[in-house]
Amino acid sequence: MDWSAFRGKKVCVAISGGVDSVVLLHTLFKLREQFEISLSAVHCEHGIRGEESLADGEFVKAFCASLNVPCYYFSEDCPARAAREKVSLETAARNFRYACFSALVERGEVDFIATAHHLNDEAETVLFRLARGSALSGVRGMDEKNGYILRPFLHKTRAEIERYAKENGLAFREDKTNFETDATRNKLRLNVLPTLENAVPGASGNIARFARLAAEDDALLYTYAKELLFTHKEGKRVGIAVAFSDKKPLFTRACLLALKGLGVEKDYTSAHLESVYCLQDLERGARVSLPQNVCAEKLEKGVLFYKQPMEEMVEAVPEKIFDGNGFHGGRYEVKCSFVATQAEETAWKTLRLDREKLPQDCVFRFRREGDFIERFGGGKKSLKKFFNEEKIPVDLRGELPLIAQKDGGEVYAVCGVEISEKVKVTAESSRVIYLITQEVEVL
Repeated sequence: MDWSAFRGKKVCVAISGGVDSVVLLHTLFKLREQFEISLSAVHCEHGIRGEESLADGEFVKAFCASLNVPCYYFSEDCPARAAREKVSLETAARNFRYACFSALVERGEVDFIATAHHLNDEAETVLFRLARGSALSGVRGMDEKNGYILRPFLHKTRAEIERYAKENGLAFREDKTNFETDATRNKLRLNVLPTLENAVPGASGNIARFARLAAEDDALLYTYAKELLFTHKEGKRVGIAVAFSDKKPLFTRACLLALKGLGVEKDYTSAHLESVYCLQDLERGARVSLPQNVCAEKLEKGVLFYKQPMEEMVEAVPEKIFDGNGFHGGRYEVKCSFVATQAEETAWKTLRLDREKLPQDCVFRFRREGDFIERFGGGKKSLKKFFNEEKIPVDLRGELPLIAQKDGGEVYAVCGVEISEKVKVTAESSRVIYLITQEVEVL
């Protein structure tokens, strides 16, 4: 990274105490005077590993003090945060860190946050996204500079970083959870990448190079995709339209640009974009509902994206008979298993229910007016009241898959949240089914 571009800026290093971040802080410490950088550090204690985590914080404070570098310290109970936000522990911890970073920048304490992501992290991220089915835009990897986030080590390998630490006699902390293979990312880091490097030396660097080339190709496709956009106004419907095109890579990117133009920066999936692409073959006026109350409607010469009132929402995914084969519901996918499985870190929540207690004609569907549920533990509630009590965000409620009556309003499971008292598992249950709900990888 060319640090001359940051001359006179306030750069804060995110330091965990691990070898990567310790080396990054030490490297910038040696460069600070040459480039007139005002250097500081930030440590985020996640409340996950008890005394060991607190000891990491004390180590970081001592290391920063030895360099006379100011250190900002934040602490959070991330397991409680994960339960409160109904996200994985990894996601809750990441949200906490970036909230801390954002607070420092917004208060004017720092200009940039430097993280120690390196080449091996880049390769791991690309492999992870490829394995989960990401398109080209999703495998572009990380940027060296993204807003106020700097990643100066993206071209350095883990081996180079460890060699620097040894040559400079730097002590660091080891997070034991990094060596546990329960989490998918750890499996890639500990098992897949080393095996790949052994089979093809330099594989990590080649994967990272692929990510950079993919980013260049993706940027060019977006440039051409912009040519499909035009504004449209018809009565009350004002929005951004995308001209028809049989060039799917350009059409879908133009759709993403239209969504972002309406403020939708996340939550869309490949299923959403596929539905919009298929509108081209339907009759004029055909519509698809998208996240955040956005609707895509077929016009004479293109597809219009516009904000719609909640009462005009239409379902993008039809109902499906519950047959034990799962359900792809746009934003969320539900997998079914008749044996206990360990949910991956991407899973929101795993529910158990008694298959024999479910009506034979029940379906996967989304909420409807008049839906109700008998809460686990007893007590009949309207689904709206249930959502309020569970503090489910309003923009998620219409996208949560349900197992419910086909023609009636009784709900037996809100996937990822809770099951009905009527289908709970007891000692007499002979057929237990596990519902694993996870958010679909976004593009």
